[in-house]
Amino acid sequence: MKTLSRRDVCQSLPLLALLPSLSAAEAQSAAKSEVAAKDCVEPLLTQCAAFPFEALPVRYSGDGAPTRQILEGRIPGGEVIEMHETSLAPGKMPHPAHKHPHAELLLLRSGTIQFETDAAPVKVTAGGAAYCAPNQMHGFRNVGEGEAVYFIVKIGAEPVCQK
Repeated sequence: MKTLSRRDVCQSLPLLALLPSLSAAEAQSAAKSEVAAKDCVEPLLTQCAAFPFEALPVRYSGDGAPTRQILEGRIPGGEVIEMHETSLAPGKMPHPAHKHPHAELLLLRSGTIQFETDAAPVKVTAGGAAYCAPNQMHGFRNVGEGEAVYFIVKIGAEPVCQK
């Protein structure tokens, strides 16, 4: 597995800022609507928007971890993108290790996680990031003493409404 440097990750972040995105009201509406996979039509992200923290819709995992949905949809040109922020208690995993057809970028705002793949586990601290290529097994756990807060950015052809 190729290791991405912090510089590689940071250089790619401005590209995300260029992506058209939903308005906060459209994002809340999209997050609330559940569409059957056969009827799946992702919102087309054609407008720039800001996402104030207090306006983000919150959902909770089975363990009670709050997740704030930021955006979901398809960018012009066809790629599906989804972004959310999650707070994870010490010792917890958001879900078991898994793999999926889209790429995923984890950006750690605070705390410490252990990122696990087929390679040796890597401890990631606040300000760090982890990348998982499509169809690669991966998972992570909060190994710090306090809460870990991170952003997940999913990019790929898998429709977001097939969750």
